[in-house]
Amino acid sequence: MTTDAARRARLRVLPGGRTRRLRLAQRLIAIAPADNPPFDLDAQVFEEDTFRIMSAAPQWAPPVEHPIRIMHDLQGYRPDRPGDLVVQAGRPTRLLAIVHNVNCEPTWRPEWIAAALRNMLQTAERHRLISIGLPLLGRQHGNMSRSGFADLLADVLAENSGFHPRRLWLIVSGLRSADVVYHALETRL
Repeated sequence: MTTDAARRARLRVLPGGRTRRLRLAQRLIAIAPADNPPFDLDAQVFEEDTFRIMSAAPQWAPPVEHPIRIMHDLQGYRPDRPGDLVVQAGRPTRLLAIVHNVNCEPTWRPEWIAAALRNMLQTAERHRLISIGLPLLGRQHGNMSRSGFADLLADVLAENSGFHPRRLWLIVSGLRSADVVYHALETRL
């Protein structure tokens, strides 16, 4: 064997790149930062609160209706319930995961996140959504641990027997987050 051939024989591909992939509960889970989508999405989940104010644009716009009409309309407003999932039209479909209640301290709870994940899977099955982008719920406006979210997700996926979504993109803030989530999920295989 020549030295070139011997050197090539010892070479091996090292895992790397910006996307971590694994299979969990019959689904492809891709873990990658927001600027590195691993596939096209049918829907994307957004972290939201019961009044839908946390992700509202912080820009002021003059009201288009009279203030009395606005106040009258607000009297009948009912906030969403924690754990709900609100479906909004668009491409990709917007899924608002209601995981915060600004009237509580802390504003999030693990059981609300788990309920929103269950509702996401039911919605995916009902609408036949193949691929969904999912941030680590409870982290954008809360302090849910990355591994805690991964454990909740693994539990919810294990108890769900549906076929959708087939691909799930866990949207993380960086490679360190990707590694933490990957290793937490890998222990559940």
